[in-house]
Amino acid sequence: MKKSKLTSVLAVIMLILLVATGCSSGNSAASTPGAGTSGAEKNASGKLDKVTLQLKWLPQSQFMGYYVAKAKGYYKDEGIDLEILPGGSDIIPEQQVYNGVANIGVTWVSSLMKYQSQGWGLVQVGQIFQKSAMLLVSKTSAGINSAADLKGKKVGSWFGGNEYEIYALLEANGLKKDTDLKLVQQDYTMNQLLNNEIDAASAMTYNEYGLLLESGLKDSDLHVINMNDAGVAMLEDCLFVNSDWIAKNQDLYVRFLKASIKGWAEACADPEAAGKIVFDVDQSVSLSHQVYMAKEVAKLVVPKDFDPANIGYIDMDAIKQTADLAHKYGLLTKPAVISEDTVTSKYWKEATSK
Repeated sequence: MKKSKLTSVLAVIMLILLVATGCSSGNSAASTPGAGTSGAEKNASGKLDKVTLQLKWLPQSQFMGYYVAKAKGYYKDEGIDLEILPGGSDIIPEQQVYNGVANIGVTWVSSLMKYQSQGWGLVQVGQIFQKSAMLLVSKTSAGINSAADLKGKKVGSWFGGNEYEIYALLEANGLKKDTDLKLVQQDYTMNQLLNNEIDAASAMTYNEYGLLLESGLKDSDLHVINMNDAGVAMLEDCLFVNSDWIAKNQDLYVRFLKASIKGWAEACADPEAAGKIVFDVDQSVSLSHQVYMAKEVAKLVVPKDFDPANIGYIDMDAIKQTADLAHKYGLLTKPAVISEDTVTSKYWKEATSK
């Protein structure tokens, strides 16, 4: 009798243990992060998705939003381990992304359109700069007070795809680029203008114009022709991907964009801090110049009357203007195809809706 009772008690204990073990296993399985988990959950699990971003140029405040987002851990918060690849004169972002060296690239819209027109499967998925940074700058002593005054002058251009806004500016003001003035190859310093070897020079608001000021010139010593004011602006820094890659990594890109927008918003709100972050990454230029660049880049990303919540927004009217100018002045041999396959806002909408 005692043996029978003992056997019954042991059976009940075993049953309780089995039930408890089963419940524990079920809870564990339910909490395991899977393909549909959020970036934060993936980050908590310690498994980050590797993403590589290819820049158009060397590390500088032109790209400060990505560096700020990385420094602040915003990519990790989205479950991403981001590697930022610097660009250079011998690196073409479109090639890097198309060949799979990088997942996401930064380039000018007109340049991307050129590769798209050649059949490359690349798609624009974000627009960071809302304004053109391209200027033509001259010393006031040159007497160039308007675009029409460029007639008979020596004008510097970097060429290599950077000349089309100048071509549009000239034609809009009744000037022929081959006969009414002399376009000359410009280097990446401003020495030709400083030494009076050319009358007007190409300059980006966030870089070369600052170099002129650092040389000792004042704003009052210079005259500026702004491509936005002249109505011939072409869009610059955008984000693009390989169409095959994005088809398999839509959620990953949305998470990347969400973190990037957060980084850009913070960088534009505090460009001095952003410039310091970029300077710490690569001290190729002075801290003061990086901060100057950051302040000017912020004006391109969040222009006057532009809602910071719309960072990365693709303005289709500006896209069409860029495409029309690129075709009219010879960068594109045929009109650009603008469709969901070449430029899309659907990922931006998803990233900004959460």
